[in-house]
Amino acid sequence: MTDVRERPRSAATADLADVPGWAGVVMAVLRVVTQLVGINLLMIAGALAGGVVAGLAPAASAGRALSARLATTDPSTSLWRDFWSHWRARFVRANLLALPFWGVGMLAAIDLWALAAADGAARAAMGAALLVVVLYLAVALAYLPIVAGEHDDPWAPSVRFVLLAPALFPGRGVAIIAVLAAVGVVYWFVPPLALLFGAALPLFLTGMLAAPAVSGAAAARTS
Repeated sequence: MTDVRERPRSAATADLADVPGWAGVVMAVLRVVTQLVGINLLMIAGALAGGVVAGLAPAASAGRALSARLATTDPSTSLWRDFWSHWRARFVRANLLALPFWGVGMLAAIDLWALAAADGAARAAMGAALLVVVLYLAVALAYLPIVAGEHDDPWAPSVRFVLLAPALFPGRGVAIIAVLAAVGVVYWFVPPLALLFGAALPLFLTGMLAAPAVSGAAAARTS
């Protein structure tokens, strides 16, 4: 895959690195927290700007681009500008890569309707199969914003990689599911955190797990 990421060094990062001891740690944590809240708000705005359906994928891609800088302790100080610049630049690509997921999502919704009408052993079997599909897609979706926003490979290879990534990297898939489950539990018991961080927190955490696999695949293709 062709990597198009940019990681500019910011003056704020250099200043923060000079703060000694626990004060620097606290400042770093507070900065990450506040920027995650900002990314969450921008992702909501980005989804709405695209009429929700067409805005979700580019909003996730832009949110991932910003949160990736937090993971490398190299955040941008211009969240607004950088978010919308990425959102516009990756709008078409992100939506094209998301098309298969919308299709599978519609099939899953139909299966859910059929599950509600079933009973007995058939219902148990259908429920187990649907759960496996949902978990698989959840893991695949963790790779989508990275491939959409940080690489420029053609549509078919990109979609193929995203759809096969959970099977290619099962260990990372289990970790991603564990992270999503943990975040879900925290949000369930502390609803205000869900309002503050929304999709930005799971995007940040799962992105740290998925990004090395994407980078490794890109390096393998270019070597």
